[in-house]
Order: sequence, then C-alpha cells, then structure tokens
Amino acid sequence: MLLKSLTPMGAAYHLEQLYDDIRVTRMADIPILNDKLKVQAVGFREWNNHVLGVLITPWFMNLMLLPTEEADWSTYGIGSKHNYTFEAGAFEFIVGEEENLGKYMSCSMFSPMFDFSNHEGAVQTAEAIVTGMFKEENKEVLQSQSLTKDDEVIEGDQTSITETVLEGAQVISQLTQKNMEKPLSRRDLLRGSFLRKQPKNTEKAGEENA
Repeated sequence: MLLKSLTPMGAAYHLEQLYDDIRVTRMADIPILNDKLKVQAVGFREWNNHVLGVLITPWFMNLMLLPTEEADWSTYGIGSKHNYTFEAGAFEFIVGEEENLGKYMSCSMFSPMFDFSNHEGAVQTAEAIVTGMFKEENKEVLQSQSLTKDDEVIEGDQTSITETVLEGAQVISQLTQKNMEKPLSRRDLLRGSFLRKQPKNTEKAGEENA
C-alpha cells in the first residue's frame, strides 16, 4: 500500500484496518488493552505536505503524521525524532515503520488507555487535540500559565506542548474523577471544556493518562 497516493480519508481508513489487525494478532491477550475502546482514526487532514490526525486504539492514542508525494523522508531513520510547529506550539514526533504502512511519525498522547471509560470519551479527546493544536491562542496559554499538581507548581516554561500534555494527563484524570471544577487551562487547552462538564452518559470518559 502506497500511503502517499491516498487521500486523508483513505489514509485514515488504511490505518484503521492495519491497527485493527494488529489488535487481534500482535496485541491479542496483552493486558494493556482497554476493551471498551476500538480502533478509530480521527480528524485526518492535509497539513504542510503531510497527512495529520489522531489514531485511537485500545492501547494508545497518538498523533500520526504520514507523508504525501511532496514529502521526502528518505533520510529519516527509524526512531529518529523530528519537531513540527503548529499554531499552538511544537510537537515532537518519532519515526516508525510498519510493513503494510511504510514510514510514519507518531507523537504519543496517552498510553495505556485505562482512564477512558468508553469510546465516545476517547473520540471527544482526540477531536479536541486535533482542533486545539491549530489554535494560536493555546500557545499563549502554555507560555503564561503554570501547571499545578497537588501542591506542586511547575512553571510554564516548557517549549513543547507534548511535554505539557503528557505530564498533566494523569492529574486531569484524577481531578475529573473527583468532579472538581477548578480550571486547568494549561492542560485543558487541547481537550476542550468537556473534561469538566461531561454529558451524563460520558462521565469520566475523557480523562487521559499518557
């Protein structure tokens, strides 16, 4: 399969088929799977000669970056890291490769996925991430806010949104599960307000751990 020839929708469909096969083969009976979740590609679109979106699986949620015909990844080694800057800030991606996919880049959002109590909450989170990274005002929030974890304050001087997402994920999960309403803007910015005001049927659904 030559991913470069596919539309974003086609690439998303191919990812879903590939990782659903991985789910029932390589990942079968591995205890890190959240059986409430399924494989789904969310928000895939063209971006700067790439295809970008979020891939949800029962064991991870990753930003995925795929090449188009215009992208030259020939010199990118497996495991190499590359920073890409969006309106909201910088994200670090790692090059991987699958036999039926070719080279891809991923940026881990959450793994494992046990803090998601249903699939709808995971989809809401993925949609908020892929929307929030294109909002410039989120960069200003990151630069000006502090991250509070219990009584510890981590100053807002990180240059990568990815680092902020990962270090704050478990805290959000714990606070949301306790129905706390305190604004957590540095961590909320990529997820949206649903983390604090959930529909009744998705309570505790959109909480993350990275």
